[in-house]
Amino acid sequence: MENVSKKNHEEYKYSEDKYEDLSLRDAQMLMVSILKDVDEICEKHNLKYFLDAGTLLGAVRHKGFIPWDDDMDIGMLREDYEKFLKIAKEELPEHLFLQTFDNDKNYDIYQVPCKIRYNNTILIEKNIAENHDMHNGVYIDVFPYDSLPKKGWVYKFQRMLSYNVLKSFIRLRETPEKLSFKNKITFTFYKAITKIFTVKRREKFFKFLVNWNDKNSPYMGYGLDTVWSEYVYRKEDYFDLIKLEFEGEHFYGPKNADAILTQLYGDYMTLPKEEERVWHAKVIKKLKV
Repeated sequence: MENVSKKNHEEYKYSEDKYEDLSLRDAQMLMVSILKDVDEICEKHNLKYFLDAGTLLGAVRHKGFIPWDDDMDIGMLREDYEKFLKIAKEELPEHLFLQTFDNDKNYDIYQVPCKIRYNNTILIEKNIAENHDMHNGVYIDVFPYDSLPKKGWVYKFQRMLSYNVLKSFIRLRETPEKLSFKNKITFTFYKAITKIFTVKRREKFFKFLVNWNDKNSPYMGYGLDTVWSEYVYRKEDYFDLIKLEFEGEHFYGPKNADAILTQLYGDYMTLPKEEERVWHAKVIKKLKV
């Protein structure tokens, strides 16, 4: 992964002896710098993004990262998200890499359709099969959000379709070493699905499902190309967005963060027990200077 740039990103394998440990705090500050570049692009092109999930919680409860958090999440409504992907390809600075299934042929974290990675760094997550062929740099996640269809049954049906396609890819990525006879049959089905839905076909399929949505719906949720169908929010709790303090900077967040965080976490201002304060990464490194 040495000296990766937007123009040279076919291989991301790295030699561990050329890397040194990076502290969690330094990794967090790199994530903030990534978001500052994203914020600049969005401001320039009038695109709306918002702090999401644990990052939103960190902004409200800590005015920055949850101390043990090692990732950063933002969301965008589908229209802004699609525009951002096109613009970011050209306007992200050279030290950052826009990671999608189109831009990184080896990328296989299927439930997250877009990450922005910091070149010449490494962040390997726990509980995810390692893949040293894809870009593994320190990152922020960029999630699309979709308006909901007019009918609830349509939402359930389109989510059932999209989830089962994604589930096939995700389960194959995490295939256990030993499979029972029943699981062998199941994984044969998963393999058939992944053969049918190449990257381009999967993309077209999700776009087809997105067309069922009603842009005027008062409700929104994570995009159909993610796996989180259970989270449905009122748009009026998000827009118009407001600026929230985060690590001495200010980034956009929902105007009614309390409603969203309460829905997500319940009593979100109470800290979890110490044994529950864990992070995802098992390796965080940077290229030696």
